[in-house]
Amino acid sequence: MNYIFKIICFLLLTTAIHAKLTHNLIGKQLIIGINNYPIHQSWITFIKENHISGVIFISDAYKDANHVKEAITTIKKNINHKMFFCIDQEGGKVNRIKKNMIQLPAANIIAKHYSEKEAFNLYQKQAKELATIGINVNFSPVLDILYDDANTVIGSRSYGNNPKIVFNYAKQAINASLLENILPVIKHFPGHGFTSIDSHTNMPIHKDIFRLIKTDIVPFKKSIRIGAPAIMAAHILYPRIDKQYPASLSEEIITRYLIKDLKFEGIIFSDDISMGAIQKNFKINDAIIKTIEAGIHQTIIITPLENLVKIVKRMDSKIKDNKNLRDKIKQNIQIVEKFK
Repeated sequence: MNYIFKIICFLLLTTAIHAKLTHNLIGKQLIIGINNYPIHQSWITFIKENHISGVIFISDAYKDANHVKEAITTIKKNINHKMFFCIDQEGGKVNRIKKNMIQLPAANIIAKHYSEKEAFNLYQKQAKELATIGINVNFSPVLDILYDDANTVIGSRSYGNNPKIVFNYAKQAINASLLENILPVIKHFPGHGFTSIDSHTNMPIHKDIFRLIKTDIVPFKKSIRIGAPAIMAAHILYPRIDKQYPASLSEEIITRYLIKDLKFEGIIFSDDISMGAIQKNFKINDAIIKTIEAGIHQTIIITPLENLVKIVKRMDSKIKDNKNLRDKIKQNIQIVEKFK
């Protein structure tokens, strides 16, 4: 009887440990958005208990660099794992931090009015200031080629309509960021400039495969060759490559093309999967699973805490019953840890 009791206890303990390890897996896949200042204890508890991989600071709550620095300090004091502390600090209209931080011009202004060396100096100064407040990931630069000025989605965020110019200036941002230990994330792979619909609201569709391969992809390919360490996948449908899934959810685009064909060995982030392009076409948990299956290493999700709690709980259940998914996340963790 004592022997049977020991076996039962062992099985229960093993099951509990397995459940705990599985529970931590999904958190290590996620970058979550923080939009309240000062950061609430409930967020810190959620980050710690779920081993959340990273946070991105959003909204006017974090327009002051001092608020970002304070939040990062608070999180670090309360957690025991390495994290990505992310920001969208492109320049121009996409500068999340607007106070106590250098304000760079938009990409198109830099390309028109600054030399490449001057651009490098600007990006290095920005990267140094970001590093000082604790940021270690910047979702920039934008490598999209602006095909039409009517494309207000990308607009001034692009360096222009010439692939060579786009790459040359993006290279300055990449190298300057790396010099200050900021991980630059080139975006929006494989190209957003030929579309006119905003993926924040609806699904853009890029049907011109010739333009995609001959033009849009060029700055990305060149950036990969010089060692760009991170890429963000777009919520855009490229039906000539994948009729069903946008790039961020497409194994054909991410694994077969980006990783295998282009030989990209860095980190691949999704764009925020709570954006309209995804929400209007897929259930959120299904979308998370598809990003993982596609080859995305870090899935960004910006949604209220109560939603995150529900999402993680549901994902825990799905991961527990899916060994392939568990193995895929474990592989992602190994890649991501190299950059933290």
